[in-house]
Order: sequence, then structure tokens, then C-alpha cells
Amino acid sequence: MTDDITALSRYLLPILALVILGLCLFALLKRKPQALGNVRIINQITGDIFPITARETSLGRSKDCDIVLNYPGISRYQAVIICKKDGWYINTVGGSEAVLKVNGKAVEKTSLLADGNEISCGGVKLRFLVK
Repeated sequence: MTDDITALSRYLLPILALVILGLCLFALLKRKPQALGNVRIINQITGDIFPITARETSLGRSKDCDIVLNYPGISRYQAVIICKKDGWYINTVGGSEAVLKVNGKAVEKTSLLADGNEISCGGVKLRFLVK
């Protein structure tokens, strides 16, 4: 009896795993992410425009960041801009030394962003634009 169950499970479990994997892939491919629109950040010092094309965009001095701000007052990993259902947020990254501000108010952990907000950190002023 146990030999029959073992033999049956050798064939059924891989088939069941493939069915579950197929259903997961189908669900992922069926759902299209919402378009982000024309979201960008403008460096007010240099005039550089950084389009935001992903739901999470990192800012900092490191070359690993999506938006590289090569200024001495900026931490290697300064902040992350995140698109959520109810809007755009900026989160500070743990260990960043420079104070992150949105419209002159210090951000301790997270802050909601709106069109035209000014983000400042380490002497760098950025403008967040959605339209």
C-alpha cells in the first residue's frame, strides 16, 4: 500500500507543481501594470531631467542608483521614490547622513509627493513633476 502511494506521488507531485507554476505564470502575464505617465525629476542646479520609468527609483551618489547625484553632500543611497496606489512617496534610506526635505520640511521616514514638490538634500534641489 505504501509503495503504491510513493509511486503515485512521484508522478503526481511534479505534475501538480507544473500546473501551479503554469497558473502563476498565466496570472502574471495576464495582468498589465498601469502606465506611470510622464513622471520625472529635474535637477534645478544643472537642469538635468531624470524620467522615472519604474515603480521604485533610487536616488544617491552610488552608481548602483537609478538616479545618480554625484555631489559630496548626498549619501551613496539617499532615498527611494515609490509609486503606490494612492500616489508617489519618497522614503529615506537607513544610514543616509544628509537630511532629506520635501518643500522645506524634513522627511524622517516617508513623505507623500505631489506635482511640483521640491526635494532638497545636501545642497541639491530637485523638482518632482508628474504632468
